[in-house]
Amino acid sequence: MNINVEHQSNCRAVVHVHATAEEVAKQRSNLIAYYTRGAKIPGYRPGKVPPAIILKTYGAAITEELERQLASDGLQTAIKNEGLDILNILGVTDKLHHNADKSFSCNIELSLTPKFELPNYKGIAVKLPRVEVNDADIDHDLLHLRERYQTFEDVTRAASLKDVVVLGYETYLDSQPVAEVLPEAPDHLKSLEQQWFLLDSEDDFLPGFYAGLLGISTNEQRNLDITLPEDFAFEALRGKTLQFQITCGGVKEKRVPELDDEFIKKVGGEEMTLETLRSEVSQGLLRRREQARDVSKTNQVLEHLSNNLEFDLPQEVVNRAAQRRTNEIAQNALRQGVNETELVNQQEAILNTATQQARQNVKISFILSEVARAENLSVADAQVQMALAQMAARSGMPVKKYLAQAQKEGVINSLRDDLLLQNAIEFLKDQAVVEETEPEAEHCETHSPAEA
Repeated sequence: MNINVEHQSNCRAVVHVHATAEEVAKQRSNLIAYYTRGAKIPGYRPGKVPPAIILKTYGAAITEELERQLASDGLQTAIKNEGLDILNILGVTDKLHHNADKSFSCNIELSLTPKFELPNYKGIAVKLPRVEVNDADIDHDLLHLRERYQTFEDVTRAASLKDVVVLGYETYLDSQPVAEVLPEAPDHLKSLEQQWFLLDSEDDFLPGFYAGLLGISTNEQRNLDITLPEDFAFEALRGKTLQFQITCGGVKEKRVPELDDEFIKKVGGEEMTLETLRSEVSQGLLRRREQARDVSKTNQVLEHLSNNLEFDLPQEVVNRAAQRRTNEIAQNALRQGVNETELVNQQEAILNTATQQARQNVKISFILSEVARAENLSVADAQVQMALAQMAARSGMPVKKYLAQAQKEGVINSLRDDLLLQNAIEFLKDQAVVEETEPEAEHCETHSPAEA
């Protein structure tokens, strides 16, 4: 049997199989003998049916099995000779072919696992901030805790920064309603009724929008011209000037509760004191910073490996991952209020982003798999059981019922693969060399009611 492997880009290969007439005849003879032993044909004793009768009765099945065996034998020979690590058999190209000289040919298209040599993955240098919490950090967190209980009270004065204004507006482009000239535009660029906006110079709704509202009073009407940037998300309005006809329905002042006994007991119960509240806040900050430090360590280790390795990726795997990521981005956007028209307009950008992320994730998964293989890492049954119990708890299902469903849907094998990659990450992090840096200041964002 003549076997030739043609390696292609994107981890593809084609195995060209050619079996001689003698090999075909021998394989066919073996199959006829096999069918003869089991054939039950009236007028003939078992095992004594003539080959011509066997071929007449089972010819199509014998030919199908012959082709399958020849292709399989050729593939196994290619795997052995070339050390192929097959991800998927994509199919047979150029149909199975019986040649005029009674030889047989076929081409088998494969998707292969990438081949690469790992760089030195032990002792990767990472920089991580020292984890500590001081009184100023606690005070800062307590402020944000108080802000979660803030209220907004109506005032009769003109609006200033940090006030909330309640607005309704109609939007025009060249004196025509945006809703008419661009019906596919995002809803918030066409009109709005009684929406809250927190005037914050660092978090503008549209460039210059909040500045144009300073000094507005309840029931006041005001016109604002806002020029959108050239990189604005909605392409049809890039660089255009919109005219907003605004009516102010109210001005509200933010009131943050004092850190007194009443507030402390409200958030922590009757037994809570200022000392115990500060202690709980401190512990929460420590946990949050330790988690952030761990995430940073993971990211730096994986980034180091990714930046020091370049290799082809199986396009089929990337495509599947990109489709999943595209769906996730779209679903998240819909949950955040983006309408379907906007999604369609952003389709190309979403697909590009999803594909880039998919390529990176697929690349990292192959690297981690190779680390796991090199270090003989494994996944203990107890680790799988614990992960399944946690997944069951998140789903709200009893563990036994969730386990039965997971087995039925084939979740356990994929879970075990994911856990193996996680074990590889933990191994790399344990081997990393850490240089501690000064703690970084936390950036705690506050959002306007319109964004909440």
